[in-house]
Amino acid sequence: MFFGLFPHISTTEKPANMKPAFLSLILLVVTEMSFSLPPGTFSKHIKIDQFGYLPNSKKVAVIADPQTGYNASESFNPGTGINQYQVRRWSDDAVVFSGTLVAWNSGATHAQSGDRGWWFDFSGLTTPGSYYVYDLANNVGSYRFEIGANVYSNLLKQAARMFFYQRINFAKQAPYTYPKWADAASFEGPNQDRAARSRWDKTNPATARDVHGGWFDAGDYNKYITFAFGPMCNLLETYRMHPTFFTDDYNIPESGNGIPDILDEVKWEMDFFKRMQDATGTGGLFIKVGADNYNAASPPSADNNPRYYVPECTSSTLTGSAVFALGSIVYKSLGNPAMTSYGNDLLTRALNAWNRAKITTSNFNVFETACDDQNIVAGDADQSADDQKEMVVTAAAYLFEATGLNEYKNCFDTMYTKARPYSFWWWGPYYPAVQRALLRYTVLPGATSSIANNIRTVKAGQNGVLSINDYNSNADMYRSSMPDAQYHWNSHEVKANAGINNLDFITFNINTGQHSLYKEVAEAYLHWFHGINPMGKVMLTNMYAYGGDSCVNEFYHSWFGNGTVWDNVFTSPNGPAPGYLIGGPNKDFSIPGISPPGGQPPQKSYREWNTGWNGTANENSWEITEAGIYTQAAYISLLVRVMANSGATVLPLHVVSLAAIRNNRYVNLNWKTTEDDTKHFEIQRSKDGVNFRTISTVDAVSGKKNYSFEDSSPEAMGGLVYYRIRETDLQDRVFYSAIVRLSNTRDIKDVLLYPNPANDIVTISAFQSQKGPAELRIYDAAGKIVKRVSWQQEAGAYSRTILLTELSKGAYSIELSDLHNKKRIRLVKL
Repeated sequence: MFFGLFPHISTTEKPANMKPAFLSLILLVVTEMSFSLPPGTFSKHIKIDQFGYLPNSKKVAVIADPQTGYNASESFNPGTGINQYQVRRWSDDAVVFSGTLVAWNSGATHAQSGDRGWWFDFSGLTTPGSYYVYDLANNVGSYRFEIGANVYSNLLKQAARMFFYQRINFAKQAPYTYPKWADAASFEGPNQDRAARSRWDKTNPATARDVHGGWFDAGDYNKYITFAFGPMCNLLETYRMHPTFFTDDYNIPESGNGIPDILDEVKWEMDFFKRMQDATGTGGLFIKVGADNYNAASPPSADNNPRYYVPECTSSTLTGSAVFALGSIVYKSLGNPAMTSYGNDLLTRALNAWNRAKITTSNFNVFETACDDQNIVAGDADQSADDQKEMVVTAAAYLFEATGLNEYKNCFDTMYTKARPYSFWWWGPYYPAVQRALLRYTVLPGATSSIANNIRTVKAGQNGVLSINDYNSNADMYRSSMPDAQYHWNSHEVKANAGINNLDFITFNINTGQHSLYKEVAEAYLHWFHGINPMGKVMLTNMYAYGGDSCVNEFYHSWFGNGTVWDNVFTSPNGPAPGYLIGGPNKDFSIPGISPPGGQPPQKSYREWNTGWNGTANENSWEITEAGIYTQAAYISLLVRVMANSGATVLPLHVVSLAAIRNNRYVNLNWKTTEDDTKHFEIQRSKDGVNFRTISTVDAVSGKKNYSFEDSSPEAMGGLVYYRIRETDLQDRVFYSAIVRLSNTRDIKDVLLYPNPANDIVTISAFQSQKGPAELRIYDAAGKIVKRVSWQQEAGAYSRTILLTELSKGAYSIELSDLHNKKRIRLVKL
């Protein structure tokens, strides 16, 4: 079909300045290819999640007829008769579902969007595949969407890669990015991040400190400890809730190291936290690093501005204590000796920061709120006294979990009522870190039961706060209700947090009879970001290669700024990198004369542009389109938690084992599969464990379970090499094996276990020096064998998946042995 063949072009709307060469390419492909044309054209008024839906999820398309706002002239009258709306299969136009539109609020105009609308519920369609919604009366269709258990997997990877692009002092080069988004390491020059000076003594080289690393906070190049409080806690908590949904294959330099890539990214920021603590010499943390002017250069490596730090503050020290404490819990859970050591160091740092804060706050009674005079430009890193009390509560909860000591429990019990979600009984879409910490405390062994019950009681009464009450009353035509007041700067973080708050009922087992409805509400908030909004936009940048059809084409960022080669997807040579979630509609936009976004209904207070200073005046596009690590982390958390609670899959169990051994003539690969519906296997090889290419294809044979292949190429015969199997089944679904790593010298000591903690499946990667028996035993905490698996193992490096479904939650010890060696690793079953 033509609409969707090139997903970034619609048949009704093409950018006016599309390059002629690209149009020629379209005509060439249309001429040379044979495909089915739909009986109509695309309509942007049919809003769907452009990435798709999980099979058992609620699926509702929103059909809009604009009445007020910038697009009021674009009227649309859908077919409202019986069964005038259909879902059709993308490949052959077959009708797979029919239904009748339901008018929202009896045809009234939705004040927040300025639209009137209808809902088309096709939740009954659960069969995986590619589809579009079709309006019979108008002969128009929606964008393409997918239904399947892994529709969001690639989306998650691209959203998480935003943090890779935000890394400071780190080169972004091939093979970890396309050349058009490559850049050398930034802020490596004199008086920059490896020797930043004090804001209060800029000319004194004795104040220089190494504070390199970390992430750009947002569209500016500065970095803040306090602004990272929410995103760091959000990412770490989301990982520990659903570790199997975070894989080790995001194509970052650390991919394939046995540690989920999201934790590699968090570690990049965590190491910056450590340097900000080391620089003080007190156990406290500096609060901020940046430039003292707005003259940022693009790309970041071209920026030669001197960099300065703002010294220690109580807010940054408390941030460090909380983040270090939570980080220690997560990294020590991986079962990796290096990460256990790293986690122990984080715990020491958390305690040091806590002890320092006790001194500087007079035992958490007096807080510094004016450390940042904003001479170092952009955001004010200071936090209010209330914010800092919530940091104390958060740090106390995680330190109690990490140590079991009464000091932290007693502090939490004394101060939890001062945390705003509890203190005014309104658990709205703010204060995300302390909300998770409060709820986490309620499930900790040794928590004060009366206090845990108090917290859970307050949370249980929150159905009226951006939750099922609004959802059941159909308050929002676009199905992700927020009051007008919440459409302010960075409204997308607020909307993502609203979805997350609904999932907290499920995660912490509150109001159990309503869990299915909380899940449905959270999914509806997620769909806003994927196209069910008045703009019909995927609210992430440049996602055309990953399933988006109408995406953010430009946004405010010093790197991808106005007039640069990264300015716009269609009108600039390179366009911006994919996966950045922008700030969102802002009814409080400060220049009402620029319309839109000024003078619009709250949900349409949006404009897609990236101009700051236009040569005469500021246009303040950052109030709408700037991205931020806090917004991104909230979105990733919502995405993963929806996936985990809605039956998404990440690691299919098809190829259960893969072994590789090198002799003098070739590398011998052997693999075993559990499936009979396989079409073929592709053998893929890599030198870095990240970028794989297919070197051969082996056709599947019905009933055959064991396969082999010999790789005698020069690339296979020396040094480090990685292999994996790409399996394609008869439905053209693709599955990957675990990766095996083949080096010149290995033994059973090179055992990796991932993910760890795990839910129902764990992969063990090891090496066996010669063909023979191998055995895996799983011991419970009392030393009793609870699972034993024995097999004949080919010689060489291998990976094997192990089912854990029969095990209860808890800590276990896995023992792997062969004829000559034995190795034990700790495993946590979630």
